[in-house]
Amino acid sequence: MNMLDRELTSLQLFSGLEHEDASHICNSLQMTEFAANEAILNEGESIQALWIILSGECIVSRSAESGPEQPLALLTAGDVFGEMSFVRTAPHSASIRAVTDVTACCYRREDFLQLSQQHPNVALQVTSNIADVLAERLRRMDTWVCEIMARPEESERRSEWEKFRAAVYINWNF
Repeated sequence: MNMLDRELTSLQLFSGLEHEDASHICNSLQMTEFAANEAILNEGESIQALWIILSGECIVSRSAESGPEQPLALLTAGDVFGEMSFVRTAPHSASIRAVTDVTACCYRREDFLQLSQQHPNVALQVTSNIADVLAERLRRMDTWVCEIMARPEESERRSEWEKFRAAVYINWNF
């Protein structure tokens, strides 16, 4: 196992995999470099791939209905992005731009589908790991929203929260 394989297999995405299985996935990864300020993914486009940042920083941002694009997160080495479009055929919900020079690995969905046919248990574990990443992000968002909504000055935002909740928790009766 080379140095890159060892580095990648220590990431949450590969948690629970045998080194041989993780190495097989690593062999499918495509290395890509981006210059500072270069767009990597654009909101609304659809590139079905999972990206792993090896070095550098990226900003995640999203268009706002009224106003300028809003920054959502800063990603650094070891972080992944593109997972929502990777697991679900849908356009990207946000844009990713390199803040600094970035080196990343790209895992294409077609390589994952091939893996799922040849090694279904490995694909299931990767899918579970991606679900863990998404669940943790949702948990942090829930905590953040609750903290904001608990502030007395946010009482005028309650109707916005009700709309948001209705959109996110479709068919969840309260």
